[in-house]
Amino acid sequence: MKNGRMKDVIVEDVFETDERTGVRSLSTKKVTVWADVGLTEIIKVVEGVVNVYNFDHSKTEYTVYIDPRYSIEFVKAEIEAAILCKSEGG
Repeated sequence: MKNGRMKDVIVEDVFETDERTGVRSLSTKKVTVWADVGLTEIIKVVEGVVNVYNFDHSKTEYTVYIDPRYSIEFVKAEIEAAILCKSEGG
């Protein structure tokens, strides 16, 4: 750890609040991915990923939408693996 970075990829669950009831729940359709700049296309090709958004305010934060037909946990693991393989030259 020469530069202080502890992990190469973080995939976080997203919590959403129902505006009508105020109930907070785990999203079943999107996650947040923290990774290096320029990985949108790598994430998009993972099976089960519907779309990826990377906004200007943080070039290392990706909002990833997942097809509800897929296991969100499986897709999260596949996203991490795709990014790690890419960073290793795979």
